[in-house]
Amino acid sequence: MKNQDEIYKTLKSIYDWPLDKEQSWLVYSNFKEILSAGDIGTVDFFIELTRFDKTQRRKYRSHLASLGFELRPDELNQYILLIMLAIMEVVEV
Repeated sequence: MKNQDEIYKTLKSIYDWPLDKEQSWLVYSNFKEILSAGDIGTVDFFIELTRFDKTQRRKYRSHLASLGFELRPDELNQYILLIMLAIMEVVEV
C-alpha cells in the first residue's frame, strides 16, 4: 500500500512541476475508491486511458477543457500515473 509521501516522492522524481503533496494523495485516494467500487465500465475506461498515446491525450485534454477542466500535458500525465498506481493496488489481474 502506497502512502502520501511515497506518492509525492514518485511524482517529484519524474515531473518538473509535480502536483502538490495533498492534491496528489487526494487524487490517488479517489482513484482507488472509484476502482474499488468495481464498476467494470469505469475500470475499463481507466485502463484504456493509461494506454492513450500523445495524440489521444491531447484530444482528451481538449475534451476536458471543453468541460471547464484545463490541464497541462504533464498534469494529465500525472493523473494517468496515479490511475496506474491505483490500478496496480486495487484491480486483481
